[in-house]
Amino acid sequence: QVGREQEAREMADSIERRLAAIRAAVARRPRPNTLLVFGREPGTLRSIRASGGFGFLHDLLETAGGVDAMRDVRRESVELSTEMVLTRAPEVIIELRYGKAAQSERPEDQLRAWRTLPSLPAVRGERVYLLTGDEFVVPGPKVADVAERFARVLHPGALP
Repeated sequence: QVGREQEAREMADSIERRLAAIRAAVARRPRPNTLLVFGREPGTLRSIRASGGFGFLHDLLETAGGVDAMRDVRRESVELSTEMVLTRAPEVIIELRYGKAAQSERPEDQLRAWRTLPSLPAVRGERVYLLTGDEFVVPGPKVADVAERFARVLHPGALP
């Protein structure tokens, strides 16, 4: 113990309140089918790694008002082919970058590969997003920040 139980309790309560506020803000909005990508071969759509239906990123995506396109695969990480992405037909793609990968290319260059799938609803609707930050790597005190960033992409204008 480090003698900071009260501060820890207050922080946990604050996080829970923020998550509840996000849930409430998006509750009555349509829940877009969303592919949450956290890795792929640079410049291509090979070796796509996405969130499955388990884990903190999956939970935060659902909290933010999205439906995880891979929700039926009960794993934290799923490797996908482009054919599988096309079959899942996500309306929104959120690609996460963190660490050195976040600075490797300009955002528009990082997302260019998705344009090779023009029939994909997310591409057709111009709803492919790149979010950068190390808060996506490990669950911790910033989980409410992650849920808020997801909600702002999924439901523009829903949050104050």
